[in-house]
Amino acid sequence: MKEPGLTGNQEKPMIVFAGRSNVGKSSTIRALTGKKVRIGKKPGSTRWELMIDFGPVTIVDIPGFGYMAGQSKTTIEETKTNVVQKLESWKDQLVLAVLIIDISLFRELYQRWSSRGEIPIDVEFYGFLSEISPNVIVVANKMDKVKKRDLAGEVDFLKSKLKEIAPTRDPIVILMSAQKKQGLADLVSVLDDLLMEQDLDRPKWAFTSTS
Repeated sequence: MKEPGLTGNQEKPMIVFAGRSNVGKSSTIRALTGKKVRIGKKPGSTRWELMIDFGPVTIVDIPGFGYMAGQSKTTIEETKTNVVQKLESWKDQLVLAVLIIDISLFRELYQRWSSRGEIPIDVEFYGFLSEISPNVIVVANKMDKVKKRDLAGEVDFLKSKLKEIAPTRDPIVILMSAQKKQGLADLVSVLDDLLMEQDLDRPKWAFTSTS
């Protein structure tokens, strides 16, 4: 698979950002790094990873998985397989994985997939990342699209399903709205803490609590 925009150092510790198409993954990376990150006009329009050399770490934006506009099921499966293989090949450099989900749609999508006897792709990918990454942060994005009175219940539902797929882990969930820059300070704080726990240097994030 062609890999334009590969500018990161694959020998540095890697922080991988993953998520379904159109969950705000690239917007989150752009807010954190200040780097211009491609944002596809159609869901799943990007099929290769982008690496960003970011001080002591390499930030990896992997292709959005799941629905891909105008693509066949074969192409979608090939893209998913390629992503999994790449992640497995980076296992020794992977220090953090950030899985971004749309909290406003998670319950609906979970119930739809489960009714077909399938594991929802967000949950499946969390389980996979938990196997290969020392730490996984789940960013529950688009919190602004959930009614305030319903938010705690949606987060509890999310955590329960993540716990089912990876029972040995306590899910780390950060509520966020990338569009409104809500929750970004919380994400930066958790990222820094987890890097420090591994005795790794922290990058100079573009977003700070005063941004």
